[in-house]
Amino acid sequence: MLILGISATTKTGSIAVYDEDKGLLGEVTVDIEKTHSGTLLDKIDKLLEWTSKKISDIDEVAVSNGPGSFTGVRIAIATVKGLFFLNKIPVYPVNELDALAYQVNMPGEKVVSVIDSRKEKIYYSISIIEENGLKLLEGYHVAKLDDLLEKLNAGNCKYYFSGDGAFNYREKIREKLGENAKFPLYSNIKIKASTLIMIRKNYEKADIYSLEPYYLEKSQAEKEIKNGT
Repeated sequence: MLILGISATTKTGSIAVYDEDKGLLGEVTVDIEKTHSGTLLDKIDKLLEWTSKKISDIDEVAVSNGPGSFTGVRIAIATVKGLFFLNKIPVYPVNELDALAYQVNMPGEKVVSVIDSRKEKIYYSISIIEENGLKLLEGYHVAKLDDLLEKLNAGNCKYYFSGDGAFNYREKIREKLGENAKFPLYSNIKIKASTLIMIRKNYEKADIYSLEPYYLEKSQAEKEIKNGT
């Protein structure tokens, strides 16, 4: 079975092709300055070419459905719907905050997954990897970075940080929490599409029609409509 993994939730875009018999065939992870709209399909085409596969060979898809950039999440979802509309293969929507916690790979340790939403606004969750899977200690939230750090500092516990927010604000996190702030290898701190593939069976399958983004807040356009601007 051949599985395609896709994440375009943050500026770090990642795609992977995984064969259940041979393992990971290839993975491309790239930071971009703008959006993934002009490059995501090209990356998928190139990765399939490099691994000598075709889009028709794909049996399943694991895609990050958020939270994160509204545009990035929509691009990933729309790409999956466009590529697999006709053959309707199983699609697993994976929460990116969960995936970032799994990537730390520190069973028994508390993990703070942080996605940067710019200007020190973040999406985050707090979880722990147990023997039977991921346990959320605090669910998915939108907050200011300072508010999260104040709360964590009051708890006086050690936390591992993961995600592009952890990478972008690592100096401030260290300054506030000191030795209580731990970071995994930088190769594991930003999202990898192969992680989505590895944990996809923890999530319910969606069909092409029911596949939807997962947002923690309304988009700017929705806010403006609500405010009448």
